[in-house]
Amino acid sequence: MNSASLLEAHLEHARNLPAHSSERDEQLRQELNVLRQVLSQRLTITDYSLTLPYLYAGLALVSKPPTTPVTDTVSALWDGAPLLDAARQYLTRLLAGQRTEALMGIRQAMREGAHVRDIYLHIFQPVQREVGRLWHQGQIDVAQEHYCTAATELAIATLHAHLMATPRNGRRLVSATLSGDLHVMPLRIVSDFLESDGWDAYFLGANTPAASVWQAVVAHRAELLVIGASMSHHVVRVRELLAERPASCGAVRIMVGGAPFNADPGLWQAVGADGWAPDAMRAIAEAKRLFSSKRTSALA
Repeated sequence: MNSASLLEAHLEHARNLPAHSSERDEQLRQELNVLRQVLSQRLTITDYSLTLPYLYAGLALVSKPPTTPVTDTVSALWDGAPLLDAARQYLTRLLAGQRTEALMGIRQAMREGAHVRDIYLHIFQPVQREVGRLWHQGQIDVAQEHYCTAATELAIATLHAHLMATPRNGRRLVSATLSGDLHVMPLRIVSDFLESDGWDAYFLGANTPAASVWQAVVAHRAELLVIGASMSHHVVRVRELLAERPASCGAVRIMVGGAPFNADPGLWQAVGADGWAPDAMRAIAEAKRLFSSKRTSALA
């Protein structure tokens, strides 16, 4: 993808498993040097020269102090955050296996006046980031992580209808992650927020074959396609999907998002998308920008 930032983001993630140490940095340096040696033997000189800027960027990174990514070492439930008590209570109940009680707490927050969007932004999102951090640090196991995620997916489904009070704007979208990408909750939140802004959303979910994506776009006469990518190796499939766009979908606007695009804010252009959003609220603004420019172009 011609992006050293993706390798750097991966290395920053790896050096924080579960906590940073100089020994881990030395191990990563050794692995990068071994990789460089192997590539020098296996690749042509021309191809090998293409890898060197990335390897050198990686070696430079692990020679510096870590930037301490928030998702790895600092709690997502920071003091002073909105709905902090409700979020901490929700997380505590999920980690205790008390899904019913956790959902009751969400309903209580709504009765006390919390807007549904704020519950998404200040309870569901930070709690899921905290669950990911705890798993990454080895403080909970994968079964607990799956349980918490499944419970939050259920909670999101129960609140979905509350986002639909906004009048429809007459536009349609399709959203999905592609084959091999199972991390779909951030995309679900983006899709729900766009629905709350008046869009009719056709959410395909995770692990969707590329051909099925385009079939859904045609079948539902979508004007916007939203594609999420949770890890760097999913980005190539996004590029392949957009390269295979059928002629009948030529006017469809494409928005992408996910951790790789956050790591390299120019990556959306490299895959051939029309726009990018780092979070659900900015996805609403980006969709408005895309279709405002579309109307301007049409008038011109």
